Amino acid sequence: MANVTPDTPEERLPGGKLTVVVRAGDTVRRPVQPWSKDVQRLLLHVRDRGFLLVPEPRGFDEQGREVLSYIEGDTSASVTPWPGPLWSDGLLAEVGRAVAAYHRAVADFVPDEIAHWQYRPRALRPGEIICHHDFAAYNAVFKGSRLLGMIDWDGAGPGTVQEEIAFLAWQWVPLGPPDLKAKIGCDPGTNEVARLRLLLDSYGYEHRAGLIDAVVERAEISRSGIEERAAAGDRAYVALRDEGHPRDMERLIRYLGASGRNLQAAIE
Repeated sequence: MANVTPDTPEERLPGGKLTVVVRAGDTVRRPVQPWSKDVQRLLLHVRDRGFLLVPEPRGFDEQGREVLSYIEGDTSASVTPWPGPLWSDGLLAEVGRAVAAYHRAVADFVPDEIAHWQYRPRALRPGEIICHHDFAAYNAVFKGSRLLGMIDWDGAGPGTVQEEIAFLAWQWVPLGPPDLKAKIGCDPGTNEVARLRLLLDSYGYEHRAGLIDAVVERAEISRSGIEERAAAGDRAYVALRDEGHPRDMERLIRYLGASGRNLQAAIE
């Protein structure tokens, strides 16, 4: 049980389109999910391995909510439109190094035999680790061009390093047509090749064959997932669909269909 008191004032944190998250003192509290205990074990493991850019797991409160330490700093949800530092080369390099450090820390993590991950609720397969799967700018805590934390681990689950890198490339370069870059506050004329190389070099990712195809596959997983859950009546995903996210993902897929071969050749 986390050391919290019922009279601690609570403040709803910005963002959280899929989950209502509140701050209480130096803690964050989230509704418990089937995968919450597995996520707490994951975070404890990587922190024990010295990776401290994740929240400290603090168990569950008297209302049964998951409790995590609050990481002080800015988020994309607290600064609108997304600020320039989010798209700085310095922060991009920190993202690459941080995810590499996380992957080293999680490499020897062995999930429970019966794991309840939200994303791929199954055992690890050979060559897989537990990935974040959703580490985009909206799940980063930062100050200027410094990365202070990786948050929202609800989507963690089995996956490959290539999948994780593909998602980072999509979200942090970012990849896509100029107007979609401008939509999230990024310079529409940003040099995709240079930033993609910087991300991969910062991570130390050398096995680059097929990476752009992996980006397309990951975007399609997100697009179809939103559409399927929206069609089933999930209100949060209906909102994401109505905001046009699946349409933007379709445009990314078409964009990479036209330019992906040149991008792939430029990073190999």
